[in-house]
Amino acid sequence: MEWTDEFITSAQLELTAMVNDWKYDYGADDRACVAMLLWMVLKLNPEAEIDPALF
Repeated sequence: MEWTDEFITSAQLELTAMVNDWKYDYGADDRACVAMLLWMVLKLNPEAEIDPALF
């Protein structure tokens, strides 16, 4: 898979839509959405180095 501009733009749009769904469906705030996205990153890559300041 190649990380083309089109692929990145599409992924960004999909993530934005997913976060908007969480906010609408569950009333999640930005902090809860960030936590969920970071959890997903760790599930995909347990070795990921995540800056604690992001929480």
